[in-house]
Amino acid sequence: MMATDCQGTLDELHRFLDQELSAELHAEIMEHLAGCTDCQQTFDFHGELKRVVRQKAQNDEIPGTLLEKIAGCFGDDWLD
Repeated sequence: MMATDCQGTLDELHRFLDQELSAELHAEIMEHLAGCTDCQQTFDFHGELKRVVRQKAQNDEIPGTLLEKIAGCFGDDWLD
């Protein structure tokens, strides 16, 4: 799979952030991000969102309704 364009890169956003990509695909995305500020900003936002949610919710129980609302905005795998 080639992720050299914006759509291909964004399609792999969560797998990239979760470090679930092959070394080759990871390198392709890194190359794309180096030259595309729009995609880089999107990746930075989602990466920071995941970090903050994990940090803030470490010892808290997250209400199911909140998780459903977030999943509705970002997809079911946003916090994996």
